[in-house]
Amino acid sequence: MCCRCCGVLQKKIWLFGSATLFLILGIVLTVWGPSFADNFIDNMIVLKEGSTTFEKWSNIPVPVYMQIYMFNWTNGKEVQEIGLKPNFERVGPYVFRETNIKTNITWHENKTISFKPQRTWHFEPKMSSGSLDDLLTAPHIPSLAASSFMRKKSSFMKKIFNSILNKNGGALYQTHTVNEWLFEGFYDEFLAFAKKQNNSLIPPIPSDHFAFLLNRNGSSDYEGTFTIHTGQGNLQELGEIKLWNGQSHTGYFPGECGRINGSTGELFTPKRNLNEYVSVFSRDTCRIINLMPIGTDTFRGIEAVHYETQAETFDNGVLNPNMKCYCQDPDNCHKTGATDISTCAAGVPMYVSHVEFRDADPSYANSTTGHKPIDESDRFFIIMEPRLGIPLKMNVAIQVSLHVQPDKDITILKNINEFYAPLFVGKTSGEVDAKLATKIKLFLNAPPIAFYSGIASLVLSIILLFIGIYLSLTKRW
Repeated sequence: MCCRCCGVLQKKIWLFGSATLFLILGIVLTVWGPSFADNFIDNMIVLKEGSTTFEKWSNIPVPVYMQIYMFNWTNGKEVQEIGLKPNFERVGPYVFRETNIKTNITWHENKTISFKPQRTWHFEPKMSSGSLDDLLTAPHIPSLAASSFMRKKSSFMKKIFNSILNKNGGALYQTHTVNEWLFEGFYDEFLAFAKKQNNSLIPPIPSDHFAFLLNRNGSSDYEGTFTIHTGQGNLQELGEIKLWNGQSHTGYFPGECGRINGSTGELFTPKRNLNEYVSVFSRDTCRIINLMPIGTDTFRGIEAVHYETQAETFDNGVLNPNMKCYCQDPDNCHKTGATDISTCAAGVPMYVSHVEFRDADPSYANSTTGHKPIDESDRFFIIMEPRLGIPLKMNVAIQVSLHVQPDKDITILKNINEFYAPLFVGKTSGEVDAKLATKIKLFLNAPPIAFYSGIASLVLSIILLFIGIYLSLTKRW
């Protein structure tokens, strides 16, 4: 614009015109730029067909690993014969890489979307401390579940049951490989007998094989159908579960404890209040789990909020009256620190808690021996960027235990004392990689980039104006 062939008038038009354009651009970017960038981000994170959010949500790109720790029962014979306190040794971890895709996706007119999660686990031997062929002794769930079902029956009925149990493979404990206990399953004589019976007193037996995760690996049916809000029209509802299997209540716990809400763990409400807790619904426990904010954190250069479960997470009304509805039997409520999920586990007296019964009543841990100290990986936490509602790092850690009670009419339970047998610890962890973290930073920095770009344009326009005024006053065009 300062070329020698241009006349003075042309030079003035170029200079003052450019200054004016930069001035207008600077005002626009400074005043409206941040809000425009903010709205652009909001539109990007809404769940809609073809969007980046939908692509990453429907097929999670973040590497996720499930660590399973098993518990080997080392003195089962002594427990059964002389009532010795059970000893369980924690072994593992057995590590599996998890893929999580959404199937049967259906969009609804009320701005919700339904889907079925399909999780597949691939064993990672190099990351594991042990082989799936390791032998493990654990409580015989079929026998103990049936015994629990018969517990309140008459002594006469229990004696008949005891005779059947003893003749058809009943046992207090059994030994199988880790893979058989987890996924593959093992043929069970007692289950096979019960499956053949046509008796309304016996709950339906779906299989003559048993495993903790039988027929679940790669299944799109186990977790059921979730209906969540897409965030369209109301960003504060993004990811909120509206229905599970078409219902707004689980039916497994009364009142508020059974109400469907929270997140499935992948999408969370953006622009969160930093003092607000987050809720995650767990299909395995048929309940929501609340995580409280305990402070700020920084992950891969991104400022975030650290959420973690608390002592009252598995309470039953002792610490928090609002948790009273997690007590399955109000007249004989279990102690705080573990949730009775028997209604969710087909009547099997299973309990879910923090790892090693952390924050639970001492009676749980004191009923057995072999416990290990708690470390950081045993904690249940989520590190989340609150503006976008993106989990940057998460570690879901829970323990599942079996409540075993003595019964004078049942041989395998006659000489034992009451105890809570730890069955396994499940830990699911994942974190965003450096590449994804860079993209998140770019989104977060978009509003300030727009603002400071506006400031730069304003400064440049002022400089150009001063140059034009100076050249005009000194007549040095």
